[in-house]
Amino acid sequence: MKKLVVAAAVIVLLAPVVLAGPTTVTVTQIRASGSGGEVSIDAGIKDLKESLAKRFRFAKYAFLSRKSSTLSKGGTKTWKLADGNYLDIKFSGAEGNGNKVVYTLSLEVYSRTPKGRETIAKTTVKRSKGKAFLYGLGHSRTVGGTLILVIKAE
Repeated sequence: MKKLVVAAAVIVLLAPVVLAGPTTVTVTQIRASGSGGEVSIDAGIKDLKESLAKRFRFAKYAFLSRKSSTLSKGGTKTWKLADGNYLDIKFSGAEGNGNKVVYTLSLEVYSRTPKGRETIAKTTVKRSKGKAFLYGLGHSRTVGGTLILVIKAE
């Protein structure tokens, strides 16, 4: 009987716990351009150099903006992007086990047209606390290069 009780306690302790508190979401916008040659990265995003180099092949990365917002579970925040489009982020929840917390975010990039909202890209991501999700949106004449979004939840 003691073995069964101990086993049940271990299972309960190892099971993911759904967390109800709010999270802070940070969106960094980067303009990427050029190819070949030595890579140049603005001082404000030097901490992202390795992540950018793994996923993209541009010569220059320029910091455009960084904004944060606190979201409660089920809450949505809209950011206006440098290319004139919009980004909605919905915080769907978090679960954790010990020091590891995983956040679920639903992302939608869209434009506002006379006919209404036109979705450009839509996805749901799960990321560990503080781990960046890099999202390349393609070339934009407005931005003067490719707009890259770096999204973190903490």
